[in-house]
Amino acid sequence: MITVRLEVVKFVWRSLIITFIIILLTGLILGIIGELDRIRRIIWGVEPEVKFYNYNLGRNLRKEVVAVISSYAKHNVRYPLPATINEETGAVIPGTAGKIIDITATVDKIFSARSKEEIEAVDYKVIPYLLAEDLLCLTEKISTYQTRITGSENRKDNIKLATQLINNTLVTAGEIFSFNQEVSPRTKIRGFKESPQIVRGKLTLGVGGGICQVSTTLYNAIAKQNLKIVERHLHSKEVGYVPQGQDAAVAWKYLDLKFKNTLDNPIIIKAEVKGDLLNVSLLGNKN
Repeated sequence: MITVRLEVVKFVWRSLIITFIIILLTGLILGIIGELDRIRRIIWGVEPEVKFYNYNLGRNLRKEVVAVISSYAKHNVRYPLPATINEETGAVIPGTAGKIIDITATVDKIFSARSKEEIEAVDYKVIPYLLAEDLLCLTEKISTYQTRITGSENRKDNIKLATQLINNTLVTAGEIFSFNQEVSPRTKIRGFKESPQIVRGKLTLGVGGGICQVSTTLYNAIAKQNLKIVERHLHSKEVGYVPQGQDAAVAWKYLDLKFKNTLDNPIIIKAEVKGDLLNVSLLGNKN
């Protein structure tokens, strides 16, 4: 019995000693790791108490600083806004430059900073692809077409409304213009009225009847300038305001008039009704 008890005591003591050694070694290893990390941060980290706005980046390593600056850059980007046209007045609205944070340059600046120095982000200006001067020079009438308006007052009102909706539309170089996108939906709420329209070769009363004269007049102005026609449809019945085969039918969700500005510069669509005449012109820069 005594021998058994002695063996148990020895086992317990050995276990305690082993556990103590493990704890001691673990603490020693963690201490060494912590000390190595501290040394590593002293050697390769940012100088003490370097501030980047509200961030204290002192002793941070490069990957930690990159993470902070990347997050800051993501939330502080300002994209450029190109110049455009006020579609109601035709006035040029100047663009605004954007701002993007240079992450690499900012990180390098932080690692070059002295202790307790406050660092600001390195950013660069992004110029919009369209400036006011790019639009102010669009004064040359590079193409124009005219048709005569007939029919009911409702039809004339629909034509006037559709004309207003495409007037002063800016189409940048390479952009595809969609008539339906500018003049739809054709509803009474938007001001369109019931008037005869061609459906499957017959005249049928419908909201927005007559606007195909606007799309047709625009199409002919486009064709004179040899811009690329992306989508165009003939009416199922001959119309009287242009020669046969020169019309462009539109129907919301079904038929559209689309063209691509294949010029090197933007163009502006100018459309107006004067008396019983509908005029559509394209303004551009002949130079």
